[in-house]
Amino acid sequence: MIDQFSKASYGFRFQENPYPFQVNIWNIGWEVVNDPNYYWNGKTRMEKEKIVFQYTLAGQGELTYDDRVFQIGERQAFFVAIPSDHQYYYPKEATADWEFIYITLEGQEALNIHRHLLEKYGPVLSIEQEAAPIRLLLRLLSETQAGDINHSYIGSQRAYEFLMTLFHFLDVPARKKVKQPIAQAITIMKENLEQPMDLSFIARHIGLSKYYFIKQFKEEMQITPMQYLSILRMKKAAYLLSKTDLTVAEVAHQVGIDDANYFTKLFKKTVGVSASKFRKNEDVHLINYVITEWE
Repeated sequence: MIDQFSKASYGFRFQENPYPFQVNIWNIGWEVVNDPNYYWNGKTRMEKEKIVFQYTLAGQGELTYDDRVFQIGERQAFFVAIPSDHQYYYPKEATADWEFIYITLEGQEALNIHRHLLEKYGPVLSIEQEAAPIRLLLRLLSETQAGDINHSYIGSQRAYEFLMTLFHFLDVPARKKVKQPIAQAITIMKENLEQPMDLSFIARHIGLSKYYFIKQFKEEMQITPMQYLSILRMKKAAYLLSKTDLTVAEVAHQVGIDDANYFTKLFKKTVGVSASKFRKNEDVHLINYVITEWE
C-alpha cells in the first residue's frame, strides 16, 4: 500500500472565521530523512496547541521526552503535544534512512485526548502497520493526495475519526475468546432468562464453586455475573416491550423477574427510561433494541 504514495507534506489552512471546530487536521505527510539537521524542538516551534503523531515505517529516529531518550523504530510511533518538553530528530549515528508517516492535529479536544493517552501509555506507542490507526492514517494520506479533504468540515470529520480510532485501539482491548467455563455460563444465562437464577445455580452447572465462578467471570468480562445477567434480561425485556403486547408485569416474568417493581427500577437504571416510556417510544427515538458492550 505504501508504494502508491508520493513523498510529500500537505498543510491544511481552512479559512472559516471564527474557526468552528474542536479538532482539525493541520498537516499530514510521508517523509524519508537521512540528514542529521532534521530536528524539531517542542518548546521552540511556532505552532501552538497542536499534537503530532509520527509513525516509523523503516529505519529509526529518536525522541527525547522529559530528558528520556526513546529510539523510534519500525512499528513504533510517538505522540506529542506542541508545546511540550520534547525533541525528535534523525540520530547522528544512524546509517539508514528514517521513513515515516505523520499527522498533526489542532484543537482543544485533540489536546485533551493526547493528555489522556499520554498519562496512560506514555509518548511512545507500539502499533502494527496492519492495525486500524495506521491503516486509517494511510487512507487519510491517500485521500489528501487525491484532493478529497478539501473543506474544513471534512478535515474535522477525518481528524475526529483518527483520534477515536487511536483512542479505541489503545483503550479498548480487542475482544478475546472467552474461556470455556465462562462461555458455558453465558450460554446457560441466555437459555434460561425466563427462570429465576442465582449464582449457585449457574456455578453448579459449570462445575465451579460460586466464589471462584464470580472471580473468574469478572476477570473475563469486567463485570459481575449478576450484572451481566441483568443486562441480558433488560435487552430481552426491551425487545418484548417493543415487539409484543405483553404487560410490563408479563415481560418481567418472561425475563425471570417476578417482582414488577424491581423490574421497573432495573429497566430504568439499565436503559435510561421507564419500561412504559420505552414501550410508548417516549424519549428514546423509536429504538427497538438495546445495544451494550456485551453480547
